[in-house]
Amino acid sequence: MALDKLTSMTIFREAAEQGSLAAAARRQGMSAEMASRHLKSLEDRLGVRLLNRSTRKLALTPAGQAYLSRCATILDEIASTEAEAATLQIKPTGLLRLTAPLAFANAVLLPALDRYLDTYPGVSLSLDLTERVADVIGEGIDVALRLGTLPDSALTARRLAEFALLLVASPEYLASIPGLSKPEDLEGHDVLIYTQTARPNQITLANADGQQVSIRLSGRVSASDIAFLLDLARRGRGPLLAPSFMVEDDLREGRLQRILPIWSARSLPLNAILPSRSLVPSTTRSFVDFMSEWFRT
Repeated sequence: MALDKLTSMTIFREAAEQGSLAAAARRQGMSAEMASRHLKSLEDRLGVRLLNRSTRKLALTPAGQAYLSRCATILDEIASTEAEAATLQIKPTGLLRLTAPLAFANAVLLPALDRYLDTYPGVSLSLDLTERVADVIGEGIDVALRLGTLPDSALTARRLAEFALLLVASPEYLASIPGLSKPEDLEGHDVLIYTQTARPNQITLANADGQQVSIRLSGRVSASDIAFLLDLARRGRGPLLAPSFMVEDDLREGRLQRILPIWSARSLPLNAILPSRSLVPSTTRSFVDFMSEWFRT
């Protein structure tokens, strides 16, 4: 009688991780003899020894080391797929812990959360609105909304949207200075500098012809709060590079004007960060899916 392949793979993984075939057997609720049969069946099918076994310990062979990596990936993907199917049947309920930048939450997130709460009446929200980068795992956060390029991380990220970065200034400021006709003209201005970026003092602009220019920015005021800098820009204190969602109303109502409109800066991505790709709770999944659809439409 053929033994189940996935069970054999699971026994091999458990034995390699526990360092004991008997421990692997106990975790799977079977006898040590049956676990040994599963391992032998797997090795026979592959035609290679995966574990060197002695009375005291197990050791992976080179082939076993290579197979363990692929085996673990396959088993984790199967577990994730089964968990996804199960969570689809569960109605989202309970507390959802979120973190997001304060300025973004005030400008963009508020109406989305209002609609989400109506859509899922069984969900409660706890929000940490801050410009700092929260420790998702250490602080028990379910979803972190983050703007900008993400560093390499073992956490799971899902892209939700992208926003243009726009150079703006007040009409009063622009009327008091020589014209800004090319990117290099920015170098002589007191730019309001937002410090919560990878390179606060540098900007790269591109035009429709593909020409790129990198400019060194300087200014008398720098801050970690974009809303604070935006208020200074409205008061004529200097140019500001800001995301489109922060300045749309000001541009429409004439409080601010675009600078160098034929030149564009990089876009600002918005990502949802999750602690893990597997076993995502239905409440977390419902929020990420909702936000993805919100920005898409």
